[in-house]
Amino acid sequence: MLHVAHAWPPAGTGGTERYAAGLAAAQEALGAEVRHWTGAELPRGRGFRASWDSPAHRAAFCALLARWRPDVVHVHHLAGADLAVPVLARASGARVVLTLHDAWTHCARGQLVDADAVPCEGPSEAACARCLAPALWAPAPARAAARLPARRGAVRARALAASDAVAAAHACWVPAVHLAERLGVRATHVPLPLLAPVTPAPPAPSGPLRVAWLGHWIPTKGPQVLLEAWARLRALGETRGMELHLAGVPARWQGTEAWAAGWTARARATPGVHVHGPLPHEAVASWLAARDVLAFPSTWMENSPFVLREAGAAGVRILASDVPGARAVAPQARLVPPGDVEAWADALVAERTRGRARVPPVGFPDMASHAADVLARYVALLG
Repeated sequence: MLHVAHAWPPAGTGGTERYAAGLAAAQEALGAEVRHWTGAELPRGRGFRASWDSPAHRAAFCALLARWRPDVVHVHHLAGADLAVPVLARASGARVVLTLHDAWTHCARGQLVDADAVPCEGPSEAACARCLAPALWAPAPARAAARLPARRGAVRARALAASDAVAAAHACWVPAVHLAERLGVRATHVPLPLLAPVTPAPPAPSGPLRVAWLGHWIPTKGPQVLLEAWARLRALGETRGMELHLAGVPARWQGTEAWAAGWTARARATPGVHVHGPLPHEAVASWLAARDVLAFPSTWMENSPFVLREAGAAGVRILASDVPGARAVAPQARLVPPGDVEAWADALVAERTRGRARVPPVGFPDMASHAADVLARYVALLG
């Protein structure tokens, strides 16, 4: 019997956490012995180094390895944990699989954007030291940190630990080819499945066009772009016959939830905009099916978004930023230049003229068949 340990972050990363948990459960249903490790119960240190170097996490993970002796350790993310996990797993004799769900190995922010959410050309030691100055000099105020000497040594230490983590993997997998190319990592493309079955949406009744956004309230997911476009249309009297529905998690950005709080307050105060708050995972598919268009205004390159799969499988039309992750998962989407408020306003009007017609559902692999494929890949690694 195959013994598999999955590692994902104690802080949680939305779709990645849902995927890893779903994969573990599906593999267990197929007869594998499965454990998962997050370190969620462990105390988290303060400061930049504690975000990737934690003696408590290393000790707990080593105890799991000694107690259970897994054949395979599948690492999905290590945000807030210790980058030594793949190295320790390999030293124990396990085969190590590393799936890159975003750019966390190369970028401490995970998305290759700077502190202002502008796409980064890096990473580089100098650029990362400038970008991460508030964290590197905490608790000094951010403005003061920007004027202090660059702490390149801390950036270099994390980069070396991340390089060791990637090198320790017997197999590196990516859900989207463009991410491996961007990071310069040799990896195998392993497409992701639907996280749960999705029933095609029923024909829409008469009424206003219902535009949906679903995600984390952070700048890189673009809710501000959508709200600015809505405000522009409203000033022109062009929002009649449309509703905007926003559902998501008020996540932290730059260490606080101030950004999310400001934009959700603005959304609640805007006529025609409905703020739904976080959705339970099991409610996502039905919530999307009750809308007509999914707006996906992301401003970073994205990896392989689950919400685009769920909308496509439901037959919901998709309006997406023209970024690699959206193009790969939803080639049927209407693409819009990322961050271009005027273009997004025009696209919303164009969708309104199409009415509430559904589109043919897109097929994606289910979790059970995906889990069986991944188990077969583990066996191949074990020889």
